[in-house]
Amino acid sequence: MDFLTFLKNKREKSGYTQNKFAKEIGITQPYYNNIERGEVKNPPSEEVIVKMAHTLKLDSAATEEFKYLAAVERTPAIVLKKIDALQKRIKVLESALKEKTLDRFQGNLPFENAIPVFPRISAGLGALAEEEPTEYISVPGIKNTDKLFAVRVSGDSMEPTIRNASLILCRQCRELSNNEIGAFIVNEDAFVKRLKVTDNYVALISDNPNYNPIYIGPGENFKVVGRVIKVINDVA
Repeated sequence: MDFLTFLKNKREKSGYTQNKFAKEIGITQPYYNNIERGEVKNPPSEEVIVKMAHTLKLDSAATEEFKYLAAVERTPAIVLKKIDALQKRIKVLESALKEKTLDRFQGNLPFENAIPVFPRISAGLGALAEEEPTEYISVPGIKNTDKLFAVRVSGDSMEPTIRNASLILCRQCRELSNNEIGAFIVNEDAFVKRLKVTDNYVALISDNPNYNPIYIGPGENFKVVGRVIKVINDVA
């Protein structure tokens, strides 16, 4: 969860309007509105953050999380990228140690191109499940891994294109072209299907003809999570 989502959720749960909350913490409503919309250059000062936490009656753990999210919001993108790269290195090393496979890498762990493998797809974090990746993998020939993730497919609905237990590599995106295969969220349920768009309907189609299409009705929570760019069938 990011700083803005955390703030808005806590404010609404506490029953404050934007105007009342702004008055409580001693800032103007237009300034607070801009904060919540993400239209200020930086998050508010430490003093304002403390007032917000006090007004929202956050406990010590929630207050520390709130301060941390604000600090992340202030951190330059280049620093965040470096931190992310270091975290990937740690995850790859932990995974290798757990599986006792360090000798495979011969001292050259694929830190920079490590791809996170998630147990499922979810609406959490806007793209992936909120749980940590189960492991990291490196795929030969793929170097631009910044927005790549992998998911193990369960089921035969996309056979013969994607077999049961295959590992799919997806690149995060918000839109797909007609007939492309992607990962989707429909009302909090995750699917790997082929997108079908016509003048009359939008549907998720299985390549296996034994499965019926999933039609996307008006008002449904429909989200594109990523585009499937590679299917790996030989991963145990």
